[in-house]
Amino acid sequence: MINKDFDKFELEFNGVVMKVERLNLPGHNAFRIVFGSSRQPLVIARAINADAARFWTSIPEGRQKEAEGVGALIEEYIKSNQ
Repeated sequence: MINKDFDKFELEFNGVVMKVERLNLPGHNAFRIVFGSSRQPLVIARAINADAARFWTSIPEGRQKEAEGVGALIEEYIKSNQ
């Protein structure tokens, strides 16, 4: 589980600043991302597929590639700042 220190933070990737906010969904890791560009905000959550593999997915569906990319950045940020 992610601690309170990671409720709100910013990431930068390829010159785009992303404001990240952890969502309060008990039992789930979910985040809302607001981009410093023209892209619409993105909500992502950790999910488990039929093979029990964990992955990031967008809510609603349709932005899977972004969800996976931003999810990996969030994981890297949290691991490097714990």
